[in-house]
Amino acid sequence: MQLMRGGSLVVSLLGAFGRSLKETRLTAWLGYLLAMRPEPLTSLFGFSGTVQNVRLETRHEDGRSDILVETSNGLGVIEAKVDATDAATQVRRYGARWRALLTSAGTNWTGSGIRHVHWHRLAERLKEAARTASPSYRFLVDQFIAYLEEHHMIKTTESFEIYAREVNEPVTLALFIQGHIYGCNYEKNQKVTQAQYFAPHFGNRLSRHQPGIFHGISYVARIEKVFVATTWREFMDGVCDARGKQWWNSYADLMARLRRQKDWDWSSEQRRNFLLLGEPRLVFNPSVRKENLQKGKGWLSRRFFSFDDLFAAWGG
Repeated sequence: MQLMRGGSLVVSLLGAFGRSLKETRLTAWLGYLLAMRPEPLTSLFGFSGTVQNVRLETRHEDGRSDILVETSNGLGVIEAKVDATDAATQVRRYGARWRALLTSAGTNWTGSGIRHVHWHRLAERLKEAARTASPSYRFLVDQFIAYLEEHHMIKTTESFEIYAREVNEPVTLALFIQGHIYGCNYEKNQKVTQAQYFAPHFGNRLSRHQPGIFHGISYVARIEKVFVATTWREFMDGVCDARGKQWWNSYADLMARLRRQKDWDWSSEQRRNFLLLGEPRLVFNPSVRKENLQKGKGWLSRRFFSFDDLFAAWGG
């Protein structure tokens, strides 16, 4: 059973608490993992000795630390940032023997008494530790890493940069070009929520009757939100929640065309995925042909690509 939050698919346990990326969620989860199995992580952060306790959100005279670890050899403090912010000045305020920064700019080196660790290195260490750990620890590690991947804090082993689908009829084309929306029958596939961009593959029939539209992949648009709707009302609410009622009213003609379209039967209670997109950008001219992405000219069988995949296919 799929879990939805605010109309969007939840892909990790952490994501059930909210779609926005929160440092406090990450450090609370990390602190719990550290308390369950300290040794793999204390060595990563440069702490020595036997861990005696782990504290979250500890108040100091000049601020509040994210994670404070007390070992038999002293105190270690971990400060986490979800961006490339340099928190060296901040972490020096806290009285501790060891100081570690967990950031997107970490390089795993020690300078001025501070160890810098990248989120990707943390994920690697957790995966290593999970191989010989209990099922509960492996589950928590998997959920933590899924949350990092969902918010592009670390790279996935498989690239989900671009989600590509066939577009071969005028109303769906207008919905993409004018309304910056793509919709299709619901798929139980969490990869859609991990993709950063959407790329329509325009079919031959469409290119023959629509001036300026060429067969293949030419446009790419950033995915801003993914939600699921069954009824017309749910679709309307999902769009209005993200873009406002004024936006909906300004595209009333397009929405009326969509509601009348025979291929979009709203009375059958068919579940559908909808992607709210940014401005479509013309990236590939000439277009990327599907026969350069797969064997044969049938329906697009592969739906997730990296930019490198498309540029390689574009070059033949």
